[in-house]
Amino acid sequence: MPEFPHFYLPNHGHPEDYTSTNRGGRKFEAPPRDRVQHANKLLNELHQARDTADAELNKTPATSDLHHIPLVFEGATDSNLKVESLEDKRRGIRVVNVTVQNGLKVATVAVPKGKIDHFEKRILDYAALDTAKGKPQHEKLITPISAIRLAVLADYYTDADGKLPRQEEELWWEVWLNTASVKNAVELFRDEGKKQGLLVSDNTVIFPEVGVVLARASLDRWAQFPALLNILAELRRASIVASEYTDLPPSDQSEFIDNLLSRTKFASTTAPAVCLLDTGVNRGHKLLAPALSDDDTQSWKPQWNSDDRKGHGTELAGLALYGPLEELLLGDSEVTLSHRLESVKILPDVGQNEAPDYGAITEGSMYMAEAQAPSRPRTFCLATTADDRDQGLPTLWSAAIDQACAGVGEEDETRRLLVVSAGNLYLEVGVNYPDANHLASVQNPAQSWNSLTVGACTEKCWIQEKGLEGFTPIASKGLLNPASTTSIGWEAQEWPIKPDVVFEGGNHACDNTGFVTKPDDLGLLTTILEKDGALLGVSGDTSAATAQVARMAAILQAEYPHFQPETIKGLLVHSAEWTPEMLEQFPRKDRNLRLRCYGWGIPHLERAQKCATNIATIVIEDSLSPFRKDGSEIKSHEMKLHALPFPSQVLQDLGEEEVSMRVTLSYFIEPSPGRKGWGVRHRYASHGLRFDVIRPEEDMNQFRKRITRTVWEDPKQNPGGAIADSRNWELGDNLQKKGCIHSDRWTGTAATLASCGQIAVMPVTGWWRERPSQNRFESEARYSLLVSIATKNSEIPLYNAVAQEITTEVPVTTDVEI
Repeated sequence: MPEFPHFYLPNHGHPEDYTSTNRGGRKFEAPPRDRVQHANKLLNELHQARDTADAELNKTPATSDLHHIPLVFEGATDSNLKVESLEDKRRGIRVVNVTVQNGLKVATVAVPKGKIDHFEKRILDYAALDTAKGKPQHEKLITPISAIRLAVLADYYTDADGKLPRQEEELWWEVWLNTASVKNAVELFRDEGKKQGLLVSDNTVIFPEVGVVLARASLDRWAQFPALLNILAELRRASIVASEYTDLPPSDQSEFIDNLLSRTKFASTTAPAVCLLDTGVNRGHKLLAPALSDDDTQSWKPQWNSDDRKGHGTELAGLALYGPLEELLLGDSEVTLSHRLESVKILPDVGQNEAPDYGAITEGSMYMAEAQAPSRPRTFCLATTADDRDQGLPTLWSAAIDQACAGVGEEDETRRLLVVSAGNLYLEVGVNYPDANHLASVQNPAQSWNSLTVGACTEKCWIQEKGLEGFTPIASKGLLNPASTTSIGWEAQEWPIKPDVVFEGGNHACDNTGFVTKPDDLGLLTTILEKDGALLGVSGDTSAATAQVARMAAILQAEYPHFQPETIKGLLVHSAEWTPEMLEQFPRKDRNLRLRCYGWGIPHLERAQKCATNIATIVIEDSLSPFRKDGSEIKSHEMKLHALPFPSQVLQDLGEEEVSMRVTLSYFIEPSPGRKGWGVRHRYASHGLRFDVIRPEEDMNQFRKRITRTVWEDPKQNPGGAIADSRNWELGDNLQKKGCIHSDRWTGTAATLASCGQIAVMPVTGWWRERPSQNRFESEARYSLLVSIATKNSEIPLYNAVAQEITTEVPVTTDVEI
């Protein structure tokens, strides 16, 4: 699929006077459907899928065991699809996998050939019959279904990145076979695989209702495999486990490394960098030296050597530069790096810093790196945390980070992006998982508002190390790493969502006695430099996750060097998605807990980097003056209206085509960390910002009256008549208000989106307003506003349509009487 850069619209907003209307929260319910029209649509799709499946089965006769029709049910919102209701085990109907595509839950269901009338009857009952309460029968099952279709091979690909390999690329796959529907699925697969001449592993891992076999093939070969979809549950790329490299002698490791170096093009000395604030980095490592000059390795105290005597910083350096090395070492393609490394050693080789003034140390280390290379863009990476006794309340360390990121220190105007780890459980990792993680607080300084806080999740659930027979992974695929902390237990519910995102941090394992260990197979392969000459080892938990997200940020800085730090942070959140397992663990009613456990999910570099034919992302960087002085009072001052370049006519012509709209607002606050009632948000943050999108049935006059009192005929009297929002936002108004990054999405029809092209950004109170003696009330508040519109139909050229709209300036509609 073609990839295109984001649209960039600096200083795009139209300022208008603003006075808050003191709106409360509002619940958003799913809009009602025309039940007959919806039922007819689904019936037509069901019949078409059945007829196509019959034709395919006639082309490829199969045994009686394989007479299943693989159906895909697409949900209308992230968690409304009632997956459990799609299954009927008595009739042999089973859900074989659930994925998230463009933020929407999609379920693949194996239906015995003669049982498809099960769904036909429920759709007909939904259209014609009512319950005793006057609701349509099977409403909770049928209403959330947006489409039904026959499954294709891509629907079985469940890797976290969602990005299929090239059709012709041959590699090892985990073939997850549906033994619940087809008892002898493994035997059938092996027999057919032998006939097809595929290389199939002799080993099989059996789980309830599924058996897993490794096989080597390309997607082209899988497409020719007879009746594969009738026995398949999932298809994943097989992981290249770290132990395959860590078990090698140093000389063999060096051969792999030399091969990778011969294929790698390193970035220039002016390229963006990940600056590691850690235990130092060993430049002697062959993989690191070309990207880390001697001048860029420093230490907080001059008497310290900048080398890494503990190993932690060197581990993170490999992940921050390359990501996990397993696949890179095995591959044969060229590797082009767009960023470099820097290191400031902030931890002594022995003992601790005296005094442990990590606020000053962190700020000062940032300044040291900037003084060394003033013109180089950088992302700071901090994977050192203290205890969790503050339970999310700001500390000196976290407030120092907020101040440094906002660039409001003494004689400091540089805004910075810092990526910090959420911190790990100190004791008994994996014991009482995940309840212990939910109780363990994100650690100091990761509660800082302006930093991007990273927790750890995992996809690593495969152990084949010798000596670890009988050990099983603690965390299931797609869920929280056993060491990662959360903000679920924070009492101050107004504090930010932390972590902001999660990323791969590996897994832990235990045996039947409860003994916990960290197998190499469940870690991430990276750089080490040991006395015995070993060059490759493993890293994991939130430190490893943080280094990888910092790498993504640096890549984005190289791609968009003019973007401000708030935008890079916003893009990472904007690109994040929850895994199906996260959505199942915390369904819609528990979305607050989901946010405080996983943040906005796993960021995806491709989505953060580029648009596609059917996806358009608009990046707006702007500012507003939130407050003004009126006599002796400090009042709200202005908001900004943004008229978005939506192709209204194109969207109207698409009519009922399903589209989604995601909005992310990212900004930095200036901290005031004195402990004077931190339960009230504005006493810590200088200001807040909020976004509001015009509602489908509103005109601009109604929109303005709903969000600002300055256009009311009587400023003391609410004119009423506000139009309810018919859109179903994933999080809703209350959960959009936490911290200083806000992101939400809704899904609906293209015709609805056509009338939603206006967004307001408004201020909310903070200490700039509450403490006029500080003379900060006239400060400008900068922000980044990210808006994406997308459709699952890759044939719809949304990107080009937006590009055409941008060729002329989009005016703000002014149909308001003042």
